[in-house]
Order: sequence, then C-alpha cells, then structure tokens
Amino acid sequence: MALVSIRIARAPRAIGYSRAVVLTAAVLLAGTIPQFSLAQSPCRVLDPELPGRYEGGCVDGLASGRGRAEGSARYEGEFWAGMKHGRGVKVWPSGDRYEGEFFEDRRHGRGAYTWGRGRWAGERYEGEYRSDRRHGYGVYTWPSGDRYAGPWENDVMTGPPTPMMRLRAQAIAAARAALARPGVRVCQWVAIGIGNRTRIRGEVAEFSAAQIAVRIAEPGPQSVTAAGVPVRAGDVVWDDFLAWEPC
Repeated sequence: MALVSIRIARAPRAIGYSRAVVLTAAVLLAGTIPQFSLAQSPCRVLDPELPGRYEGGCVDGLASGRGRAEGSARYEGEFWAGMKHGRGVKVWPSGDRYEGEFFEDRRHGRGAYTWGRGRWAGERYEGEYRSDRRHGYGVYTWPSGDRYAGPWENDVMTGPPTPMMRLRAQAIAAARAALARPGVRVCQWVAIGIGNRTRIRGEVAEFSAAQIAVRIAEPGPQSVTAAGVPVRAGDVVWDDFLAWEPC
C-alpha cells in the first residue's frame, strides 16, 4: 500500500507575502523509503593508456560521443562504447602524435603519424591504415628530405624504393655483415649536454633481420640513453644496426 501526502504552505516574508510555494512530498511504499542518488558511476575508457581523467559524453558508463581522456597518453576526439572511434588526436609522452580516424580503438582509415623523440624523431607517415597498420597508399618522409610515396602492406613499403632508401639498405647490409654475431664488441657515441659526447660499450647478444640486441657493458660516466631508453650496465637493448660500430 502506498501513502502519498502533499503539504502546500505559503510562507510570509518580512514585508508582504512570498510568492514561493514550498512543496513537500513523502512517499511510503510497503513500509520502506526508496533511496535515490545523484552520483553517477565513473565513465570508462577502455584504452589501457588512457585510464585516468575523462571529460565528455557517457552512455551506460562508457565514454561515447566527443571527449577527452588522459593517462600515460592523451586523446581528444570521438568515442563509442568506451573506445576511440571516429576522428581524434592521440599524443604520447615521447612526443609521438597521431591524428586521424579510429575504428574500435585502432588506427583505421586515413591518418598522419609523426614521431617525436627517439631514433625516428621527425619522421612522418600520412596515408591509409588498417587495424593499426599502415596499409594502402601512404607517404613517408624523413628529416633528410627523402620521401617515399606508394603502396603499403601490413606496415611494409611495397613500392619501388627511393635512391636514399637503396643507399640505406646497402649500409644496413654492410653493418649487419660486420655485427650479426653474438659476442661482437660494439660501441655507440651519444650526446651529453651541449657539444659533448661519450661512448657506450657493449657486445652483441642476439640479432634479427633488422636489428641487434646489445648487452651494455660500459654505459659511460653519466646517465645516457640508447635506442631512446635510459641504459645501465647489464641492460640489453634492441637497436638499429647503423647505430653501432665494431670497437
């Protein structure tokens, strides 16, 4: 049995009478009083790099519509069911930046990716993506001014190489022939501050078709980075063949 009581009172003011009407309603249902809360559950973003702050549209507890999310990376753009979906911009702490289309949390459609710090700093790809991979027609540019424009399949250039790409391939082949043996001692010069350099020493631990894994033996007198990450004695880092030389 439900009991509803309504009381309307007109309250006097210091001068004259108030036009305000105070409405009080008490609802009793089966001897209990239902509890209502204005608080909403947090709106989730499913990208593991964006678990922190979120501002924007929300449907059923999931980010939907236009919004902005932050975590170890930052994203601003369109969401659907908690996923990046539609157009948006994502930026990483390294300075890497992607602007373009997403489909269910993956780069898909047309977009542009620019590399920030690290060994690919300043390089840029603009073109088609499929499931997070460069696929279709795209243009890749290097800081040197070299430029590849042509087809891609699963992140691999499949069109004719540029003259600079041919020279680089020859240099990589020569470096691979010299370094692709476990135990080879290698060195790399790295910048320290402004105008200073130090040399990192190590030895080849293993290798693949495109890179070598170097076990750091002597990282130098100061904190240094190799392959874009800080290194200490005993660390193993994967890097390009051209970044190291026999010593």
